[in-house]
Amino acid sequence: MNRYIIIIAVILTATFSLSSYSQSGPPVAPMKLDTWLLNFGVGPGTQFWGNGSGFGPAIKVAAEKGMWEVGPGVFTLGGEFGFSYFKYKYGLDWNETWVNMIFAARSAYHYGWDVPGLDTYAGVPLGIGFSFFHDSYNLTAENYGARSHSPVYPYFGLFLGGSYFFNSSLGVNAEVGYNSTFANVGMVFRIK
Repeated sequence: MNRYIIIIAVILTATFSLSSYSQSGPPVAPMKLDTWLLNFGVGPGTQFWGNGSGFGPAIKVAAEKGMWEVGPGVFTLGGEFGFSYFKYKYGLDWNETWVNMIFAARSAYHYGWDVPGLDTYAGVPLGIGFSFFHDSYNLTAENYGARSHSPVYPYFGLFLGGSYFFNSSLGVNAEVGYNSTFANVGMVFRIK
């Protein structure tokens, strides 16, 4: 857990350092037509396979482009990739490990509330997931074995998120929901 705190501290320090060198302030509406947002986050992973025990770190990378103005906000289209790793040990002879990888298209509605640098959004990802699962167990001395699965499954989620930009191209980002992570924090980059 200390590793995650150190990683987040380094990211925030780098963000504040880079933002102090910026000549321009944050945009009033960060997401506009033809604007690209690229975000990277870390957090607790969603357990698509296994028994639901244990904690697994996860990463998520997403890219979105402003496609349509609808009312005061903008609809985006893009894609995301998520990766999570779980391991849980029940006893001396029984443990589970599983790795999840998600590839999905995503769409979101972005709204900035006329606050410079603020971007809030909600959306859905839709794609495919791959889970690599291994379970070793020892029920009796004669019945020792291991099971491995590699299921492929349809993937659908929901997310709410927000970003705050320190300048016209760099900010921090957070998302919650049922996605490749339950929640994540990280960096967001804006490309005009």
